[in-house]
Amino acid sequence: MPSDRIEFGSVLAKEGSDKKVWLIVIPLIVLVAAGVVWAAATVSKADTYRTEAERSQAQVSELQKTIEERDKLLTQARADEGLLTSSGQAAALLFADPKAKEPTESGIVVAMPDQKAVRVILYGLVAPPQGEEYVVAARAKDGTRKPLGRVVPSADGNGFLLAKDVPEGTVRVDLVLAQAGAKELAEATPRVSARHPTSASERGILVEQPAAAVQARRGRR
Repeated sequence: MPSDRIEFGSVLAKEGSDKKVWLIVIPLIVLVAAGVVWAAATVSKADTYRTEAERSQAQVSELQKTIEERDKLLTQARADEGLLTSSGQAAALLFADPKAKEPTESGIVVAMPDQKAVRVILYGLVAPPQGEEYVVAARAKDGTRKPLGRVVPSADGNGFLLAKDVPEGTVRVDLVLAQAGAKELAEATPRVSARHPTSASERGILVEQPAAAVQARRGRR
């Protein structure tokens, strides 16, 4: 039965023009096969290099993001350090709000209107009632309050807040007890309050009579 396979030995054993043809064809077949293998290997390497390049690019992008975030944090930290060490434009004591019932809280507010910031130092804080929390608020002339931040009392009853978004037109800084997470403070319970400078000419210690002293003086009249 005749075979379809190419027997290289028998081919090379042939004489004449057929032998010459096969002597040319066989090397060409080998070269083509080698070329196919080389091309496949090259494509595989190219895919590998492309994958590695994409992975490296992703790592570089992540590193760049990390560096940018670090720079932002450093810039913010430097800005906060300036606010924490600044003497501010004015300072005022926190006195009992006329509506407060026997408040134990006290403290001082350092105002920095040019940077829309205040530094609030608090003493005499107590554990808030269930479901409530201490909130420092900016009060406008019309009496509306904007939350500046919540304060969690320390073990010895102290508290601190650096607020950096004090709205223009603020006339007082209040400490209130509000429902936890509340965004509106209309129903909040006022505790203590301090003056806030309303112009560049108000500097230094903002003197104010405590509400109790004012009421006592009125009672003697």
